[in-house]
Amino acid sequence: MIFYFSGTGNSYQAALAMCAGGEQPLDMAKCLREGSFRFEPGADEAVGFVFPVYYGGLPIVVADFLKKFLLLHPAAYCFGLLTCAGGSYGAPELLARALHARGVRLDAAFTVLMPENYVMLFKTPEPPEQSRILAAASDALDAVRARVDRREKAGVHVTVRDRLVTAGMYPSYLHGRRTAKFYSDEKCVGCGVCAGRCPVGAIEMVNGRPKWVKERCVHCMACLRCNAVQYGKQTVGRLRYVNPVYKKPSQHAHH
Repeated sequence: MIFYFSGTGNSYQAALAMCAGGEQPLDMAKCLREGSFRFEPGADEAVGFVFPVYYGGLPIVVADFLKKFLLLHPAAYCFGLLTCAGGSYGAPELLARALHARGVRLDAAFTVLMPENYVMLFKTPEPPEQSRILAAASDALDAVRARVDRREKAGVHVTVRDRLVTAGMYPSYLHGRRTAKFYSDEKCVGCGVCAGRCPVGAIEMVNGRPKWVKERCVHCMACLRCNAVQYGKQTVGRLRYVNPVYKKPSQHAHH
């Protein structure tokens, strides 16, 4: 039973890599929208949480989902898989605390490096570099899957420095995440795809153009996958990132 959250596809690729044959991962954003929080894992089924690290912490969708999450009986094994372009910092500990509050013990936390996608602040790597990072990530995901299959209990190891980094950065995410700088430019054709992708319904189509109708969103970069969507001046002319898993025709509907 794999739960995931993903804006540009990195964590969705990672979640798929953790699934057993035929299994589909469960989208935490969709669970939140539908009010689905009660789950019953199989007798020896692993329960995993796969998501990107935001400002050294948990995306707000993940944090909100975990506040209501309920397992109807204890999981045989529970793990976290965090994707990031740098480090996971204190995020594994935040995950462990959130699960502990729901009566679930986190047996292991793994981190896999994937291409940078936070185009508001950082430069997206060029396609050749993306391919190199994704190839290394694929090998890393295979290794994590083997450890999960062995039910390896790796614990959660966070250093004092990791905690300090998260303590310094994460509050600006929790209290920020503002939508005021989002807009569509002259390239916008009014297709509405950005509104459909938004995991928290922060975008509505008004007179054929996207309008950000909530003060805050997740800052997941799903809408910025479109070159016609901008965030102030920071994103103008910048390369946008989309994981190849979201470029497949069968995945167009996914966030």
